[in-house]
Amino acid sequence: MTPEEKARQKIDQWFAEAGWKVINREDYEPTCTAVAIREGLLKGNLEADYFLFINGKAVGVLEAKREDVDALSDKVCEQAALYAKSVPHIYQTYQNPLPFIFTSNGKELYFCDFRKKEQSFKQIMAIPTPYELVKQLGIGDYFAGLPTLQKKGLRDCQYEAVTELEKSFRTRQNRALMVLATGAGKTYTACLAAYRLLSYTPMRRILFLVDRNNLGKQAEGEFGTFRLTENGEAFNTIFTVNRLRSSSIPSDSNVIISTIQRLFSFLKGDTIEDSDEDDGNEPTEEIILPPNPNLPHDYFDLIIIDECHRSIYGNWRKVLEYFDTARLIGLTATPVPETMAFFNNNRIVNYTLEKSIVDGVNVDCRVYRIKTQVTENGGAILEGEKVKEETRYTGDIKTIFNKETKIYTCKELNRSVINPAQIKLVLSTYRDVVYTELFNDPQREANFDYLPKTLIFALNETHATNIVQIAKEVFGRTDNRFVQKITYSAGDSNELIRQFRNDKDFRIAVTCTLVATGTDIKPLEVVMFMRDVESLPLYIQMKGRGVRTIGDEQLRNVTPNAFSKDCFYLVDAVGVTEHEKIIPATADEPTTKTITLKELLERISHGYLPDEYLQRLAATLSRIYNKADNSQRNEFARLAHDDMKGLASRIYDALDNSTLPPFVSINEPNNERKGLVSPLANHADARRYLLILAAGFVNTLMPGEDTLISKGFSIEEAQNTTEAFEEFCREHTDEIEALRIIYNNEGEPITYSMLKDLENKLKMANNHFTSKQLWNSYAILNPNSVRRSTTKEESDALTNIIQLVRYAFRQIERLDSVVTTSKQYFNLWLGQNQREITDKQREVISRIVDYIASNGACTVRDIREDDATHAAQMIRAFGNMQKADDALRSLYTFVVLRKAA
Repeated sequence: MTPEEKARQKIDQWFAEAGWKVINREDYEPTCTAVAIREGLLKGNLEADYFLFINGKAVGVLEAKREDVDALSDKVCEQAALYAKSVPHIYQTYQNPLPFIFTSNGKELYFCDFRKKEQSFKQIMAIPTPYELVKQLGIGDYFAGLPTLQKKGLRDCQYEAVTELEKSFRTRQNRALMVLATGAGKTYTACLAAYRLLSYTPMRRILFLVDRNNLGKQAEGEFGTFRLTENGEAFNTIFTVNRLRSSSIPSDSNVIISTIQRLFSFLKGDTIEDSDEDDGNEPTEEIILPPNPNLPHDYFDLIIIDECHRSIYGNWRKVLEYFDTARLIGLTATPVPETMAFFNNNRIVNYTLEKSIVDGVNVDCRVYRIKTQVTENGGAILEGEKVKEETRYTGDIKTIFNKETKIYTCKELNRSVINPAQIKLVLSTYRDVVYTELFNDPQREANFDYLPKTLIFALNETHATNIVQIAKEVFGRTDNRFVQKITYSAGDSNELIRQFRNDKDFRIAVTCTLVATGTDIKPLEVVMFMRDVESLPLYIQMKGRGVRTIGDEQLRNVTPNAFSKDCFYLVDAVGVTEHEKIIPATADEPTTKTITLKELLERISHGYLPDEYLQRLAATLSRIYNKADNSQRNEFARLAHDDMKGLASRIYDALDNSTLPPFVSINEPNNERKGLVSPLANHADARRYLLILAAGFVNTLMPGEDTLISKGFSIEEAQNTTEAFEEFCREHTDEIEALRIIYNNEGEPITYSMLKDLENKLKMANNHFTSKQLWNSYAILNPNSVRRSTTKEESDALTNIIQLVRYAFRQIERLDSVVTTSKQYFNLWLGQNQREITDKQREVISRIVDYIASNGACTVRDIREDDATHAAQMIRAFGNMQKADDALRSLYTFVVLRKAA
């Protein structure tokens, strides 16, 4: 480098460290916050070495000299001052001449404020940040002082999200939606955005809204560990972070974490306790704010809404609308149309799960299907069969003998009918295949004390309880640690999630929806669906629990017999993967309250009888009559002194024929209407029994039976994957070097860089085109001609791609890893007829066999990059570099391609 180039390199670094983006003139974009343009164009064909812009307006220049030039000399300072007066009219400026002038030789740095009468240059230790210059200029633009975001330490999607967010806010958008796949680091991204906005803008208070209280604690932890700050200190040592846990907010709080329910309670002045319990469900009608809320409407500058695809609008909308001056950021992996509309369709980043898998941010899943007779087709409770019956309305449980045969469908399974045999069969099948068919590439030690961490989704609390009890039996456990529920009734959910994440003895967690969203359990390797899911966003969230990546050592800390997490297994016991999902409509408007059946019956008994109440009563009676058995219908008739079906029919007829006088007021006689409902109005026991029938019963068979229909990976999915792979290979034979060489089958060397290029192109084409996924797909289709890996070295070998492509081109009949036979073929290579090889040559080349078998062909130059000594030994042993390279090529051809050299 010339002395000038050395000085410029140092000055470039100073600008970058101060938050400026150094660019060439042709690379300028108007959305850049703070840029230093190299060789900036001035009047009279002059060029400023660095021309500084903030938010598209020129603010200064820097004149750069080589190190041996005095940057404080009159000549250099006068040159810089001339440049400050020479801004062309085509550029916007904050003032003209430019206010700030710098000179530097890469060693010293001098600064002059050109606005002052006494225009003198003074030495400074560092280039000012954009924020510092913005403050000096008194610029009112909220976002003018934001430094250029550096990519270091960030995933591409995080860099894009924060960069685009700031661009969006600068263009006066007040709402922005970040769509980031599960595992992509949504909370980390939010921490980065919050840090920059609190540090470099006038923002002082940020609300971080979470979906559940346990996620609030998780978010608080992430704010505590976030260190991508100016000085490397943790976020919560620079700014004050508090979860909303009492009826007051500390006055110095910069970030407040809360659920929307808890925030609403705070606004009302309710007592708030520091509890991990969640704060209630979606209200049945639009919430009403108190006349004098506990916080002013402009209290928050920014609201970040995590998992914003859920109830941020509808009945909660008034809470967000109250803080009408705050900007809003939404975070989600699964946006629905209403989410997009809420954020004015301003989606600033769209990082999908498929893209995250390609990037290695997440892992893909393999689907293992278990079909049983009862799960697929339902079953029957036979007459006289022993059943444990729970009355949902009262919670009473009794053992009875079924009075008449009842057929139940697969939809009723685990809702109104529990068949323990079905649960046991599914869990037993999983136990039998987990090490033989799932974790066998490479083969994992079959130690059930370290069963891969497994999360089971149950239909409801009762179903979850049954699964836990039966899992203990299936896995031969008497302790209360191996399998546990994580549900709202199971105690401290935060602590249970922490234990499941970290403890070796907690292997199976059973949940309903508590662990469905947001929860980070990286060592999780199996997600089992024992309930169906219709909602696409919910399904993606539930499946997303398994996608998180984890380091090999971290994984072995909790699962000692594991090798690595290259994928997770989705065990589908209900067909959840086999049908289309729906995107549920979420009403943007507040919903109206629907009264319960108990309230309806109470109002009817008091004579409040409008048409809509009669209509609903008749519909309820008809529905219950159709699902009730004869004994239940008879019991209702005994209590009400009337037939359920007949009562419903008379109400329908009266409404349809308009024979009833209109209902004007409860104070009128309304005798015809009262006569219609008198069997219920006059008999409280009949009303109570109707509530019992409406709530339904849960019948648990004792013991029940079920049979296995099938188990295994999807042949159809494997077929689709391999066919698409083979088509890709055929279509790209001429353009991808590794494919061309394999297709021509002439033994030309394929190097590590060629294989990595092919591996990346395969991943970009289809996230199923990983070596392991393709290998497993071929193994499903052709089990007799595909050899499973037995070691991690075999499974991870980059040369497996060569084998897969050769198999796809029908060049080999069996698919096995080159690593498996590398030692055998090396010995054959040594013993080839007429081969003369010295002991020294054998010694030096034997050290490279494993590398070639795993990573492809190499030359002495390749070896020299990693181990110069070994390369030199190769040259000495074989006489010269050419002979050493010839030996390496011959070895590659024999060991990898299994051809005579």
